[in-house]
Amino acid sequence: MRVAKISGPINFTGARTQYNIDSHVHSGKWGPENARYTIKDILEISGKPLELNIGGEKQTNIIKYNFVTNLEALNLENGKPIKDEITGNLDLLKEAAGKSNIKVLAVCQPGYGSAQNIEKLLSENPGQFIGLKFHPESLPIPANDPKLEPYLEIARKYNLPCLFHSGLTGSNSCPRKIYEIARKFPDVPVILAHLGAGTDHKDAINVMIESINKNDALLYCDTSWVDHKNSDGPVLKELIERLSNTIQGDKTDRILFGTDMPLGEFGAPGHKIENFYSINMENVKNALKKNFGENADALIEKIFYKNAEYLYNLSNDAAEAKHNFFQILKKNKVIVGICLFFAGAGGFVYAKNKPDSDKKPAITPKIA
Repeated sequence: MRVAKISGPINFTGARTQYNIDSHVHSGKWGPENARYTIKDILEISGKPLELNIGGEKQTNIIKYNFVTNLEALNLENGKPIKDEITGNLDLLKEAAGKSNIKVLAVCQPGYGSAQNIEKLLSENPGQFIGLKFHPESLPIPANDPKLEPYLEIARKYNLPCLFHSGLTGSNSCPRKIYEIARKFPDVPVILAHLGAGTDHKDAINVMIESINKNDALLYCDTSWVDHKNSDGPVLKELIERLSNTIQGDKTDRILFGTDMPLGEFGAPGHKIENFYSINMENVKNALKKNFGENADALIEKIFYKNAEYLYNLSNDAAEAKHNFFQILKKNKVIVGICLFFAGAGGFVYAKNKPDSDKKPAITPKIA
């Protein structure tokens, strides 16, 4: 009897459980919507299991991590950010404290703050910020402005991905302007959020393919507001097909699931659509199912989880746990010593009483 391979654990309701990472989430006040969001608002949307229908199959989807930035550090009032780089980022760290499913990106304010502020935050809060965020439209500055370069140097130094709002061709957040600065830091991962918001996304896709074929920048993208209402997924189809066939090979590892939640239809006053988060996830996953057949499950796993896990080094959580275990052992040298003593004593007794039939001739090691 052949048993079909199943991706992900099965829960007791019979539905498959899938883990996801939302790489683009916000907390704080957003002026254009005249609303203030909190991590509590985020977790009310994504903090509970989501029951979805993917390709006719029931699935329980869990958002394991939300990557969050502070909107008040991205939002101008009276010509300056509501919160500066230090205050805004530290406030979000405090709000996220103790919430293992919240990971924080530090907002950068070139033209208003300084890269020294960001380095101070990173050095004084080791491991607390997993990336940097830039918004060339909200904090108006062209993405290729030299003022951004010291921030990218910090990203390189601390091995952090940089998430850029990307928008209209020719605007401050034009994908080609982002590409221009990314080329100066070819070892720094740079993510085109929204894949060019407000466009047909073709320019952003072309920029990504060009950067990969030339191998002169590490450009990624997220899916926020891409085919979010279209289960046919024409943009995602083109993106994946082209990334699957670059000169450098399959580069579908460059796509991250993201939503921009809780902005817009996810939760904004007057714009909110009930259960829109689930609707968005269903549309994107069903588009992949429809367009990529037997390859869909592997693509879904990459785009919704593995790509972000790898890019943001989250698989090191296990390594950290292992490190902490050995730190505990070091602090308990007496217990370790006793264990080693008895282990050694047992080995000695066994060797002394070992039957001759088990003994092997000594082997002289070769010296190179």
